[in-house]
Amino acid sequence: MKNKNRTPLELYIHIPFCVQKCQYCDFLSGPSDQETRDRYIKALRAEIQAVQGVEAYEIVSVFIGGGTPSALKAEAIASIMETIQKKFCFSPDAEITIESNPGTVDLAKLNAYRETGINRLSLGLQSTDSKELRMLGRIHTFEQFKNSLAIARNAGFTNINIDLMSALPGQTIESFTRVLKEAVSLNTEHISVYSLIIEEGTRLYDNIDNYPDMPDDDDDRKMYALTKEILGQAGYERYEISNYAKAGYECKHNLKYWDRTDYIGFGIGAASLCNHKRYTNIRDINNYIKV
Repeated sequence: MKNKNRTPLELYIHIPFCVQKCQYCDFLSGPSDQETRDRYIKALRAEIQAVQGVEAYEIVSVFIGGGTPSALKAEAIASIMETIQKKFCFSPDAEITIESNPGTVDLAKLNAYRETGINRLSLGLQSTDSKELRMLGRIHTFEQFKNSLAIARNAGFTNINIDLMSALPGQTIESFTRVLKEAVSLNTEHISVYSLIIEEGTRLYDNIDNYPDMPDDDDDRKMYALTKEILGQAGYERYEISNYAKAGYECKHNLKYWDRTDYIGFGIGAASLCNHKRYTNIRDINNYIKV
């Protein structure tokens, strides 16, 4: 049971590292050397330890996002979790999510996550079509994804989200239908489906003329409607614009953003809403590490 005397609070932890930058990605993330990662984790833990006035709060959800948090060593994630758990009071049923990608997880790492209290996994799939995965700059195939999912189940994860993308260059209604049906067959608890937006400054934006034609607006809308139809038939209820879940598996972290629950973001570029005030951390990693 939640403590009625404490105010609910969410935490977002930004890990800005990945194996390689995807073609479409405009997030504050990228590859790095190990020394930079180590210094960043040290600064991140110091930021968490320095926050004041948390005694009145109770953590109801934590989301470790990126970037690719699973690109870090398991020990680094464990150190972050230990710092958070020592600093904050947690609700007994707190949802703790970590984003991860195939190619960056194995059984030992996923077991280590479970031991730290992480109880929800978000696996980046984006597409079940290997040609589309290569075009997007993903580091995995669909077969490798399925292997990572099986490992996650073996590690004891019973609450798993997968991310998909629609309206990709060259994608058709027929090809996207196949993707959706293959994704449904994975039988995860939650599926997020985002329509691709080509952001200025990404490799996709800079080289768009070298890609197949994008689906037009009509097909984009049809893909959105198709997503709701196919996932609905499979037992996934849409509870947000791009999020679908089996009953009882709606992402608490997502929902509480909509409810304007207070949240604190740690790490570069992380945003916070606390005591009706919004603020955002500095975006430069070198300056963040120095602070």
